Amino acid sequence: MNQRTRLGSLAGAALTIALLVGLATGPVAAPSDDEPSAYVTFCINVHDFFHIDDSADLVIRLIELFERYRVRGDFYLTAPIVRCYASSRPDAIERLRESTMTISYHVRPPHPTYRGFDTRLEGLDPDALAATLFDYETTRLDPATGDLVTGEAGGMAYLTEVFGRAPAACSVPFERWRPAILPIWHDLGAQMTVTYHESGTDSEQPFVWRDGLLIRPSDFSITRWSVDRGPDDAFWWTMLDSPFADAYEPVDRLRSEVAAWPHQRAPFVTVLIHENNFYRRGATPWAHVYYEEAKKMTPREPPFDLDAPDASEPRTEANAEAIWAAYEALVAYASTNLHVVTSEDIVRMARNNI
Repeated sequence: MNQRTRLGSLAGAALTIALLVGLATGPVAAPSDDEPSAYVTFCINVHDFFHIDDSADLVIRLIELFERYRVRGDFYLTAPIVRCYASSRPDAIERLRESTMTISYHVRPPHPTYRGFDTRLEGLDPDALAATLFDYETTRLDPATGDLVTGEAGGMAYLTEVFGRAPAACSVPFERWRPAILPIWHDLGAQMTVTYHESGTDSEQPFVWRDGLLIRPSDFSITRWSVDRGPDDAFWWTMLDSPFADAYEPVDRLRSEVAAWPHQRAPFVTVLIHENNFYRRGATPWAHVYYEEAKKMTPREPPFDLDAPDASEPRTEANAEAIWAAYEALVAYASTNLHVVTSEDIVRMARNNI
């Protein structure tokens, strides 16, 4: 089966499954006709294969939180973390699959579109590059070698297989490979992509399409900021046990940023966090697997040691609960005062010219 035929088959299957899921769960509520003061998206980047139980427990807890406030979260999952859940925490898979949460997709090392791990793509002509990237989005990636495991589904196609619907949004951080991979994601059923994480949307034209995918709009984020006489560009969850805690309450930041929005249309606000940020502190847990140092500056060469030392450390119970309480307050405030949307809702808005 050639690449075009395989793309058509996978895309057709994804569409059929998505329609069946829609019939089973009902349509996702569209934004109301009343113009809100802001559209808020809660994006959770999930990738902590070092602490599978903690990761799965946190994801389930977040689903319960969003359901309690009658909103949806947008879960960006890697294919390897989904495979880990399928192996040891199928309850997390089931909870995500049966919920109305939005499933999205992102990549981490050693995926070849990640900066520093892309030697496999160097020098390929356009056709060979497209074929290679297609293989990485449909075939399992070996996390220890970066090689493909023939005969096993992987990449974006694996998420579609597991959850019964294609990921709504897809993200790759390295701009160099986006022109080649975006058409593949589109043909596999994606609707949105990410080209900037926290801000960058045109105030006059928030909806911009690229290779058939809507670029995720984000006018500003409630993720990190600077304060007078304090640290620069600090993540709010890292500061709740610091002397600057009062300046890093996310609800206060959201309220003030929305109030200061100078344009006529409502802003798109992205609330970003990684699942491990709730229970681990310091570096990304798996940093030493793929990098020489915890700050992830120098990529290692394969084979990678999946048992490398953990680059993070556990949060204290008090600190973890303070972060959770602040996040819940953020969800509660947004659910009552603003309009919580996911990538699926935003795509619908763009197509309906809302």
